[in-house]
Amino acid sequence: MEEILNIDKQGRVVLSTRIRKAIGIKGRGKLLARLDGSRIILELFPEDLNKRVEEWINLARNIKIEVFTEACEESWRWMSLEYAKRKLGLS
Repeated sequence: MEEILNIDKQGRVVLSTRIRKAIGIKGRGKLLARLDGSRIILELFPEDLNKRVEEWINLARNIKIEVFTEACEESWRWMSLEYAKRKLGLS
């Protein structure tokens, strides 16, 4: 679907009813605008995004990490402590 839209002096663009219905905008809402070269990409911005991000942050912070101290499988024996430190930039 393509439409030519007008931009007013303040830079506002009005989406037609046809476009709003096609992407599910009812009443007011928010769009995320991204530039891709000379293209402007508009995507619906979920209103509950901040809430979902906070939930993920809390989940990640509350994960209990346990140290793995068991002997490793034969396939992991090639990885020495020195190799791991080099890969992590610690040596």
